[in-house]
Amino acid sequence: MNKLKILEQKAKDIVSKVSNHPQGRYQLRYEFYQKYGNPLIKGKEGLGNSELAFINWEIKRGTLNSMSDSKPGSLWWREVNSHFLYLATLAQLIKESGSTFQELPIPVNFWLDYINSPNEQTWYRAHNSSIISGYYAADALAFNENIYEQYFMNIVLYRVLYAQSMVEGVSFGILGKIFGNPRGCAVSIITHIESFYPSHYPLSKEDIKYVTHNAHNFLGLIEDVFDKIFILPHLDKLYAEASQWNSSPVLKMFIKNNKPIYPITQSELNKNHFNKKIKTKEIPTL
Repeated sequence: MNKLKILEQKAKDIVSKVSNHPQGRYQLRYEFYQKYGNPLIKGKEGLGNSELAFINWEIKRGTLNSMSDSKPGSLWWREVNSHFLYLATLAQLIKESGSTFQELPIPVNFWLDYINSPNEQTWYRAHNSSIISGYYAADALAFNENIYEQYFMNIVLYRVLYAQSMVEGVSFGILGKIFGNPRGCAVSIITHIESFYPSHYPLSKEDIKYVTHNAHNFLGLIEDVFDKIFILPHLDKLYAEASQWNSSPVLKMFIKNNKPIYPITQSELNKNHFNKKIKTKEIPTL
């Protein structure tokens, strides 16, 4: 077995050990950022702040719970997170081994870029290319979720792409400048706002109103402004730009006519290259 295969297996083993322990997943990333977070203040997580806040939200929601738990988690959310952990962990192992390898997965190369030169842009490219890769890897599992959860997956994705746009120099609005700083507390704050990131899994009826932008109250209005005014009108451009920033052409498969269409089965993806013939999903009204 060559050295890369050994490191790949070690990364899989590390992720497998924390698979059924949500807090262990968090700890794995916390320890990574203790080494590579490039904090402005000693003892802080630095560039890992927003990622760790998001994982905390996933833990609170229960999506990372073991499937044998009294409140089972989500196969899809667990797989996306595990895929993400594997890519970042493999990059760390490669860096710490002192070896170099050709033809690594693109997200692994981005994580190596981040470790070697930690800043907002290298972090977003590592993070978001890993998320996109996770979405693609877990596509079939997304169909285990109801249509509202599938719609919410798209919301989570386009919000993190929007945040990246600020770092990449593409201006879609002032909110992105605040939301886009991975060192800041914006993600921690926003994941505690139920209208943006519900804490229930599966989604409650009230959650669904917010997810589908049908909550006619003050919090619903704030969410509408954030999504409908600052992000949704620009989705085609955002996904096209993000596919280049993150060297992830697969992202173009998740958008059609300015509407997100994830998930799509692998057979459909292969048959309808870059979704040229795939119909846009319509979210049922309540």
